[in-house]
Amino acid sequence: MIDNDFLNEYGDILYQIERPSRYIGDEFGSYDKDFNKADGRFLFAFPDKYEIGISNFGHKIIYDLINKKENLMCDRIYAPDKDFINLLSEKKLSLYALESKRKPIEFDIVGFALQYEMCYTTVLKMLEMSNIPVLNEERTEKHPIILAGGPCVSNPAPMSKFIDIFIIGDGEEVNIEVLEKYISLKGKMPRAEIIKELAKIEGVYAPSVKNKVTKRIAQLTLENHPTNSPIPHFTSVHDRAIVELRRGCGRLCRFCQASHINLPIRERKKEDIVKLAKEYVKNTGYDEYSLLSLSSNDHSQIEEILGELNCHYRGSGINVSLPSQRADRFSLEIANLAAGEKKATVTIAPEAGTQRMRDIINKNLSQEQIINATISCVKNGWNKIKYYFVIGLPFETYEDLKGIPELIEGVNLACRENGLKYPQITCSISVFVPKPHTPFQWARQNTIEEVQAKIKYLRDLKDKIKNVKFNFHNPKMSQLEAFYSRGDEKISDFIYELYKNDSYLESWDENLDLELYSTIAQKLNLDIEQIASKEFEENENLPWEIVNYGVNKIWLWNEYQKAKSAIATIPCEVKCNNCGVCSNLKTKKVIAK
Repeated sequence: MIDNDFLNEYGDILYQIERPSRYIGDEFGSYDKDFNKADGRFLFAFPDKYEIGISNFGHKIIYDLINKKENLMCDRIYAPDKDFINLLSEKKLSLYALESKRKPIEFDIVGFALQYEMCYTTVLKMLEMSNIPVLNEERTEKHPIILAGGPCVSNPAPMSKFIDIFIIGDGEEVNIEVLEKYISLKGKMPRAEIIKELAKIEGVYAPSVKNKVTKRIAQLTLENHPTNSPIPHFTSVHDRAIVELRRGCGRLCRFCQASHINLPIRERKKEDIVKLAKEYVKNTGYDEYSLLSLSSNDHSQIEEILGELNCHYRGSGINVSLPSQRADRFSLEIANLAAGEKKATVTIAPEAGTQRMRDIINKNLSQEQIINATISCVKNGWNKIKYYFVIGLPFETYEDLKGIPELIEGVNLACRENGLKYPQITCSISVFVPKPHTPFQWARQNTIEEVQAKIKYLRDLKDKIKNVKFNFHNPKMSQLEAFYSRGDEKISDFIYELYKNDSYLESWDENLDLELYSTIAQKLNLDIEQIASKEFEENENLPWEIVNYGVNKIWLWNEYQKAKSAIATIPCEVKCNNCGVCSNLKTKKVIAK
């Protein structure tokens, strides 16, 4: 229950804002542990709106694991929308944790999830609204340790002036180790010395120490997977139970950061997945559960898993959700098991329109496989197909772009030959962003002008095809992502200036002020386009090399050279391709056969 002291302080504001349910806590499934009885207090901070953050699976894992420890507690905080944060500023009130209603400054550690680059200024604003100095060098003994994890910490440099320690790799074990070590040292040595001690933990990087760091790897056990989580007060982005099938992806598409930084592949056993799904649905009451993975239908037992769960839930109205299907592993049985009785949309990710381009990015897909998978869906009642494509990839030509509408025409031709009605096709087209720790980390990004010309070219070709719709990602947003992801510590000054000019929640298009970006870049003598579109040399010192994800740099470079010649690499599920992860990190892949 919300106490009267909190309502006296914040009640008037909650009555004035849109969706006060974002800020009251007390959700079904929350732990709500006693703040005063805990030896260690961790505040999980998600720098985006409540409905985005509460859906994040990493947040559910850390929240559950810490709260299972009797002497520890984990609370949550999400970025307030602008109406709430403006009223807090006006009343000079701090942000607060959802369950305990305590101020962030009262916690031992505040841990931010950096899921995407456009959240950086939101982190700074949340620190300010918590009365915690934004710059790490200005924090004193009374301030909590500010921690960050997630995919963006693969390059810690841009946020190095604001974060005390970064968690590199899997967070299941290391976050608890950090919290327990901190409480053992608190009061016994200065804050700066504690940070040095924390940096000795495997998987922890501290900008003040500049220690080389190797990522942490966690095994996918029953114990480190939640079977309950807070149920949001209103519909969230992914409002369903989640079971993680596997981590890592052996396909190693050359543009994909997630596949490279999450190696090796680790699969859960069928029995564990079925058990977790049943418990999660029972505990939460959800009528949908998702089988989560970078490539779910690559799991070696996916048909058996879906078959057993579908049998268990038959007639209950409980459905399963799968991410996009790979055409070369497409199975009509999987599609039918996933769809149940509803034939909504099937999602397939060709990524590129021509075979040459798919070989360049190491997609290991043929035109025939893509068309056959689509026709199988149409024959069996799916009339809506969604494709994912990426444009602006290294070594791309206009002939490769032309391959995208030609692929759609190939699908339509196959439909005519089989006497089928054309499906409604939606193509979601993103712009390539060169990411650290991938074979394409050396590659340049297309300029805005180049991308806009390619978009116009595709729109003109698309007009001849009546059953397709193209949705393009904002090319300027993609350029800013590249600018952040491959920048050095100078980007910290840029982020700080943006924050001081009230940039906030920039991952939402309506909050993105491109003119402000341009003004600040000129002021700091930074060229956004030059940094985004720079092509690095082989032996150039890259800003993110202080972080080691286990993949050999020479292997990544050789993959880049193979891309130039459109030579594909065999997936590591089929044969070890000697990327270095298993030998360097003394680990191995786990396939649930």
